[in-house]
Amino acid sequence: MKCEEKSSGIKGALKVYKIMYNTDKFTLILLPPIAIINAFKPYISLFATAYILNGLITKVSFKPLIVYALAAIVLNFIASFIENYLSKIQSVHNDVFVPKIYMDKAEKYLKMDYQLLESPKVNDINSKIWKDNNWGSGFYNLSYYLRLLLDNLFGFIIGVIMFIPLLMIGNGYITSIFLLLLLIFALVMALINSKVIQKKITELLNSPNFNIPYYAYFFWTMPINHILKTARIYKTSEILKDYIDKDNNVLIHFYKTFTKHQIKSGFISAISNGVLTVSAYLFVIVRAAAGAFPVGDIVRYAGTIYNTANNFFGLSSSLSILIDQTDRLQSTLEFMEIPNVLYRGTIPVEKRNDNDYLIEFHNVSFKYPGSDKYSLKNFSMKLNIGQRLAIVGMNGSGKTTMIKLLCRLYDPTEGKITLNGIDIRKYNYEEYMHLFSVVFQDFKLYSFKLSENIACSTAIDKKRAEYILHEVGISERYKKMEKKLDTYLYNNYDKGVEISGGEAQKIALARALYKNAPFILLDEPTAALDPISEFDIYSKFNEIVGEKTAIYISHRLSSCRFCDDIAVFHEGELIQRGNHNTLIADENGKYYELWNAQAQYYTESKAV
Repeated sequence: MKCEEKSSGIKGALKVYKIMYNTDKFTLILLPPIAIINAFKPYISLFATAYILNGLITKVSFKPLIVYALAAIVLNFIASFIENYLSKIQSVHNDVFVPKIYMDKAEKYLKMDYQLLESPKVNDINSKIWKDNNWGSGFYNLSYYLRLLLDNLFGFIIGVIMFIPLLMIGNGYITSIFLLLLLIFALVMALINSKVIQKKITELLNSPNFNIPYYAYFFWTMPINHILKTARIYKTSEILKDYIDKDNNVLIHFYKTFTKHQIKSGFISAISNGVLTVSAYLFVIVRAAAGAFPVGDIVRYAGTIYNTANNFFGLSSSLSILIDQTDRLQSTLEFMEIPNVLYRGTIPVEKRNDNDYLIEFHNVSFKYPGSDKYSLKNFSMKLNIGQRLAIVGMNGSGKTTMIKLLCRLYDPTEGKITLNGIDIRKYNYEEYMHLFSVVFQDFKLYSFKLSENIACSTAIDKKRAEYILHEVGISERYKKMEKKLDTYLYNNYDKGVEISGGEAQKIALARALYKNAPFILLDEPTAALDPISEFDIYSKFNEIVGEKTAIYISHRLSSCRFCDDIAVFHEGELIQRGNHNTLIADENGKYYELWNAQAQYYTESKAV
């Protein structure tokens, strides 16, 4: 089992470095030469100092000593210049590489099947990614620790090479063997210590007790302005403090335990480092006293011991941290490698100038991932070109689910949907999606220009956009915008305008109309509009939509009267269909019940 875990860890690490190399190879290629130069630099000064001291003791003339000193200064300058130059280049590549990685991750979100995004599996992976990428992890830190590892590795190798001549001088084989065994012992102890401590920290981070959901919710998920507005109106500071204090207690326990492990690790490392360093220094002093080498070389060997010992323990520490870093990036790799599950057909969607498309649901049933309950059951319906269909029903009756299936955000659990007689799964996915303009209930606008929000592009037909803005009833607000279509929405990134919920909904409607797709699907399209604006839009609805097929979901049954076709959903089934007069005449029907439940509001509205 342990061998499998080790193999998996190596395989996972190689995957991480392969991604780094493929994204920006110079992020990795430049690290070894930087580390080698960094490892050699201290020995330039050490060798120069040892040579000069030996020269002074043996009374060598000053000229060669000065030349040697100047050569050391020049070499040190050249090495530092090259190392700094390469480091700057590598740093730039690293700063470019990391955003590229996270852009690839963002693109994965955009290209991933929608049903996967809402699945328990992906939610669990995302939770693990969030946890794994906190506390000093992530691709940027990976590059830092990789450089640290290489710096210590090459420093240790060069230090050992520099120390070998001392071991070969005279009859120091016994003490050399003893020193070598001591070195191996210290190395094993350091590696075990680092591994144990990293394992304890990883267990601490992954412990179910280490859970700070309120920190994540209040400070990263929920917009801060939303918190502050609510806090002022309802004086929620106390309840916010209570929740945050719960997480604070978890964090305090975490940091106490973390610090305890770090102190223990530092204590063991200090003892190992001290024993090894003292033994090596005693070895050098004894050999020097025995006349094995000139007194000036004590500086060289003492400096070599100091550097090698530091590199030695730095190597064990950075190796253990790097292993932990690559392990904590595996959740990100797992997310990136999730395959899509929706079948992607290849049949092109017929381009028709008359938009003559017929969509039909054939005994469609559907369960959301992870649920045993049907959200839609044995649903059949035809959607003809130019049709105006209103879908009504109580919350959870399957209305929005039907729209999601129609747009292939999900595929049916049972049954099928056809376009002009062909299963929609057989069509090219992108071309099929192009048939629909949708305004979902939870639509979003971006903090981009108004034009970009409407066209979903940097290029826009200005005349068409302005005409549509007028048609959806936002022309008065538009006239007050100084930069017109170039006006930014909200104030997140540029000086923009704040818009109301109703105005945002009208812009979302404009976006749907601008796309000019054959099918327009509106999920609660007027929920945030005032009654007058709602009436204005519905009065123009047929004119705005033209010959397109329009399907919209509404809880306000009074707004359904202009539709010739109304579908009534209940508990995942289509139970009634007809126009308003036909449905209201059935006093035992669900539509009659829903209408009369809202009738008092229509009466009160007229009375007012």
